[in-house]
Amino acid sequence: MRLETLFIGHPIKILDRVDSTNSTAFDVIRESSPAEGYVIRAIEQVAGRGQRGTSWASEPGANLTFSIILRPHFLPVPNQFQLTKAVALGIAGFISHYLDDHKNVSIKWPNDIYVKNYKIGGVLIENVLERSTLKFSVIGIGINVNQTVFDPSLPNPISLKTLTNKDFNLDDCLYLLCSFIEKYYLVLRSSNYEQIDEAYLNLLYRRGTEGNFRLNGEAIRGTITGVNPLGHLVLEKKTNKDSYDIIHVSDLKQLVFL
Repeated sequence: MRLETLFIGHPIKILDRVDSTNSTAFDVIRESSPAEGYVIRAIEQVAGRGQRGTSWASEPGANLTFSIILRPHFLPVPNQFQLTKAVALGIAGFISHYLDDHKNVSIKWPNDIYVKNYKIGGVLIENVLERSTLKFSVIGIGINVNQTVFDPSLPNPISLKTLTNKDFNLDDCLYLLCSFIEKYYLVLRSSNYEQIDEAYLNLLYRRGTEGNFRLNGEAIRGTITGVNPLGHLVLEKKTNKDSYDIIHVSDLKQLVFL
């Protein structure tokens, strides 16, 4: 398979072993002026980072662990969550490409990719601001592809191989994933926020279904209704039979899905 993108993946730098592809990407930014779309992929990542300061563990050579350097100068800083949405949509589209039932794929706020109730991928976006401009965005991505045995401390991992019983060529997967991410990034660059908002809302994990959560340590019952323009999760907290409080959750540390 060939890489068929305009700029994402031009070039792709493959490293045998790094602490973190995001950290390596920031080294590249400090040392040079990388082109938009520069990708750094690691065969083995020993200190991958996830949301909330967590780590991302991955079997060497089995999965995709990489970072993309983007230059979203066009995106106003207050709208930076649109980039999170666009990247998550690209990954969800890539996962759906390989599955018979696309309806099982969802985005758990803010940007974990789920198949049913299992996590298959995650994203860590780190931005470099210059005054009121997004100078660089480093998009760290981890996707479980060929791994089938996981650390038992992980609550709910799954991989493409587990789902399909097939082995995948990681180069081909990376090329296709770059295409899906670029597709939504170009939508974002055209300022078509409405299209991205609608697509993200349609894939939002557990949206519209009443369930149990732990909010700042308190067990509550509520319903996810959407995401506000700042990227905060909108949750209707049930107070009694016919009454709800609207809560905007700004930090993933505040909320646990039960």
